[in-house]
Amino acid sequence: MFNLSLSPVFLAEISGEETIIPPRKQWKEISDIDQLTCKEGLLLLQKNNGAPACVSPSAYLGLVDRGYGMFDSEIMMKRPMMMNNLIEKMTSNQMIMNHWHEMMINDKTMMQKTMQDWISQMKDNPRLLGNMMGPMTSDPNLREQMIETMKQHGTMMKSLQEHPRWMTSVHDEMMGSGMNPDMGMGQNQGQGMHTNCQWCPQNEQHKTHEHARSFSDSDKMMDMIHHMWINNAMTTDMHDHMIENPSHMAQMSGQMMGPMLGHMMDDPELRQQMIEMMLEHPEFMNSIRHENMMSN
Repeated sequence: MFNLSLSPVFLAEISGEETIIPPRKQWKEISDIDQLTCKEGLLLLQKNNGAPACVSPSAYLGLVDRGYGMFDSEIMMKRPMMMNNLIEKMTSNQMIMNHWHEMMINDKTMMQKTMQDWISQMKDNPRLLGNMMGPMTSDPNLREQMIETMKQHGTMMKSLQEHPRWMTSVHDEMMGSGMNPDMGMGQNQGQGMHTNCQWCPQNEQHKTHEHARSFSDSDKMMDMIHHMWINNAMTTDMHDHMIENPSHMAQMSGQMMGPMLGHMMDDPELRQQMIEMMLEHPEFMNSIRHENMMSN
C-alpha cells in the first residue's frame, strides 16, 4: 500500500498515484538536502534552523526578506525549474527590480554586456525588439522620454533625418486629428512647415532626463539579490526573463531609458529596425507630429 523511494526523489505511491512526500518527512529519512524535492511550482527553502520547507515563490521571498529562511544559490542552481520560478517572481516585483536596475546602471560593464546580449537577440528575434519598444512607444510618459532621449543621440538623429519615409511622416498630418490641412501640418504645405521642426537638421536639441530611483531597505533581500548578481548563470537567467516580459520592460524603461536606448541606437542595424517600428506606430508618430505643430 505504501512504498517509499529515497533517491533521487521521495515519492509515495497511494492508490496507484505518486505524490511527493513533505520535505520534513524526507529530512527524517536522509539529511542530504541535495536529495530533497518539492511539488511542482514550490521552492525548496532551508530555514535558519537547517530544516527544509517547500513554499510558494511569494512565500520564499517573504521568508528570506524577514530572515526566517536562507537563500542558497547551490540549491537553486541544482534545480533549474525552481530557479526559473524564483526569477519569474522576482521580475514581477517592482521593489526588487528597481534595485536590480540600479545595480545595472552603476555597473557599466554589466550594463554593456547585457545590452550587447539583448541587441544580438533582438536582431534575430523581432518579437524581443517589440517587447522593448512596445511599452516605450505606447505609454505616453515613456514615449515622451523616448523622444527626448533620441534627440540627444546624434547618430540616431542623423539616421532619422536621412530616412525619407521618416521625414515625410514627421511632416504629415496627425492621423485621426481632424486638423485642417491649411494649418501647415500637411507634407505639401509650403516653405514654412520646417521652420521650427525639431527633427530637421537645423533644429537639433539636446536635453537631459532624470530616472526614478527606488530600492528595498531589507538587508536580507539585498543579500539575496547581490548573491544572484555575482553568479553569472543566475544573472543571465534573470536578464533572459526580463527581455521576455513586456511589462517588466515598461518598468525598466521608466527607470533607465537613456542607457537602454543609447546602446540600441549605437547599433546601425538595430537603429534602422527601431525607425521602421516607430513608423508603424500611429500614436508614436502623432506625438512627433504634435511637437512639430506646437513648434510652428
